[in-house]
Amino acid sequence: MRIIRIAALAVAVGWSASALAQAPSSPVTPPPLGSAATTSPGAANAAAHPAPAAPSASSETVAPTAEHPGPIPTADQTPAVSDHDAVVGHVGIQASRFDPGPLPLTLQPGVGCPAGAAGTPPCDVTMGALGVRYWWTRNLAFNGGAVFAVGGGRAAMQSLDTHVGIGPIVGLTLLLGNWRHLAISANPELAYVWFSPGGTGAGGSSTILALRAGLEAEVHLGFIGVPALSVGLLAGMGFQYESAGDTRVWSIGVLGGDSIWGALSNIFVRYYL
Repeated sequence: MRIIRIAALAVAVGWSASALAQAPSSPVTPPPLGSAATTSPGAANAAAHPAPAAPSASSETVAPTAEHPGPIPTADQTPAVSDHDAVVGHVGIQASRFDPGPLPLTLQPGVGCPAGAAGTPPCDVTMGALGVRYWWTRNLAFNGGAVFAVGGGRAAMQSLDTHVGIGPIVGLTLLLGNWRHLAISANPELAYVWFSPGGTGAGGSSTILALRAGLEAEVHLGFIGVPALSVGLLAGMGFQYESAGDTRVWSIGVLGGDSIWGALSNIFVRYYL
């Protein structure tokens, strides 16, 4: 019996020692407030996907309207699709030469111009035309202007008669195609001109009626930063009727096709405002 009691006491002492040898588990510390673990799901989703910023007033662009077209761009601004697109809605001022027709406008020597020696050709009058063009749409423009010629003077002690020529020009322009700096268009136009060489001794007046149907090649100088300035060449067919005193003459022919000078005389310069 004594041996059994000693064995039971030894087992109890050994079990108590092993229980005391185990280390207690460490306590769990809660995360601090404001950390990612305590953030609500809605706040985390908002942080991951921020709302887009509202556009500022400086980033808004206002498209030009037909009543108020925008300014013609220069080389340091955003370029337009083509130079022609930049001048739509603007007015162009053009200077060119006007061909009087089959009968040249001449002045009588000693009356309208200084008297020359024998065999000297008569004094011819060169007429000019000042016109405007307004591009109403990209493909249609309205043209208008005036033909004019005026002059006079004095030869030695003799006064010369003052000659005057004036008349309107009206027409349309239809765009056929354009590419960057070049625009090709069709241009029907009608001109009526009255010309007087001077007083009674200078001869009778002349009347000119010109109907033209031409093709125009207009080159804008946008490649040097000035798309508002252009030069061009006009070629085509024309009908001209001229009445001078008892003479009536009409002709149908090409514009500027008789010589190189004839072609160069149809060159114009135009500037858009």
